[in-house]
Amino acid sequence: MVDPISVGASSLAKAASSAVTKQLQSKAGTRLGSRDERRQVYARFLSAMAEASSFAQFLRLERQMSAPIMSRTRTRQLMDMVHERQSEMLQAYLDLRLVANPDPRDNADVVMGAVSTAMGAVGHDDAAFEEALRAAIDAQRAFTEVCRDDLWYLPQRWQVYRPAWWKARRWRRQQGSTALNA
Repeated sequence: MVDPISVGASSLAKAASSAVTKQLQSKAGTRLGSRDERRQVYARFLSAMAEASSFAQFLRLERQMSAPIMSRTRTRQLMDMVHERQSEMLQAYLDLRLVANPDPRDNADVVMGAVSTAMGAVGHDDAAFEEALRAAIDAQRAFTEVCRDDLWYLPQRWQVYRPAWWKARRWRRQQGSTALNA
């Protein structure tokens, strides 16, 4: 006689294992926290930070060109635009906090602070604004390098054989020597 509990457990185990196998073998979509998803989130964050930095420069020019004659409607439009940029920055930052590894997450805090400082320095003198903007750009550049390491775009110590990387490296070296000789 067959035990009904063992038959039920066996069929449940088969169903669960087939569902897990299908999910793992599925090529549709990105997996949560996968390298592709992190790349998309990092790119969105960098895009939002670059847009905010550029918008800070735009606000600076707008303030210099039309400060005494700015109408109330234009001021309201600018406030709406600032709100949109800040909202996108915050949404991209929170997405990054959700899926990022510790190093990019820590670096994102630095970038967020630097870009926010640049946005806040619009009303200050030119030297302070330029310094804040330069710090934001440098923080974005450092964040990009940390993300490249996190996504393994550069070969790791144990990855000795990477023909595509070595070929590209050789090509870059040849291009650099050709440019020096010209």
